[in-house]
Amino acid sequence: MYPILFEYGPIRIGSYGVTLAIAFISAFALINWQFRKHKCDVELAWDLHFLAIFGGMIGSRIMFILENFRAFLADPMSMIFSTTGFSVLGGYVLALALCIFRVRSAGQPFFRIADIYVPGMAIGYAIGRIGCIVAGDGCYGLPCELPWAMSFPEGIVPTLSAQNSTLAHTYAELFPGKPIPVDIHVHPTPLYESLSTFLLLLILLLVNWRIGGGRRFAFFLVWFGVSRFFVEFIRLNPFDYWGLSSSQLVSLFFVLAGLIIAATSSARLARIAAAEPAKELQAQD
Repeated sequence: MYPILFEYGPIRIGSYGVTLAIAFISAFALINWQFRKHKCDVELAWDLHFLAIFGGMIGSRIMFILENFRAFLADPMSMIFSTTGFSVLGGYVLALALCIFRVRSAGQPFFRIADIYVPGMAIGYAIGRIGCIVAGDGCYGLPCELPWAMSFPEGIVPTLSAQNSTLAHTYAELFPGKPIPVDIHVHPTPLYESLSTFLLLLILLLVNWRIGGGRRFAFFLVWFGVSRFFVEFIRLNPFDYWGLSSSQLVSLFFVLAGLIIAATSSARLARIAAAEPAKELQAQD
């Protein structure tokens, strides 16, 4: 893995940043295509892109700080301005809140825009998690001895036992009596999430969804929430809240919200169907 792709004087180009840029560009291109396909204002899409970037970066950092609050209290400035340390779910929450406000202010039906937008969220997340792999930024999982286990000796957060006491301690707990390896192999959890989200993307694009009722958005929330909830069990995150991590609690919120949206989508679709004849009459007049 190559955390730093290019370095010249004070200029450092990291693999995570490059992958993140590819993720945003891919997401925006797919979303703009979806907006044009469903005859929506692409200018609104660009506003939402900006809010997604802003909310995603700020929300991810805030949630990372909350998940590591003791470390934050010990050295707040370092954690605030660090180039690493993001919790993606926090970014989704803040970005979603900002985008809801923008869609409402534009007078657009939120669930119509959400249904159109979610494929871009899926591809952005899927590619972004690959960035965690190429940079070895510490989002990997627990030590394991599976055939597909990976190690990140030159990662931003290396898996070398001499440089990662937390990982070495976890290995000793999971494999008592075994000598701790020089380089510890771990679950490549970002890769698990990336593969799961690419599969989600195919379903979002290939299924003939009825846009506007929120079902495609709800499906995204449930799939994403369930996937993240279970992968957390094999990550290094602490379980601080009733035996669950903060990411698992947010994941449960996503699943619950998705189920509620799905359960109420029929009523929204019925209202859309009832309004279509009136729109056709207005167009004829």
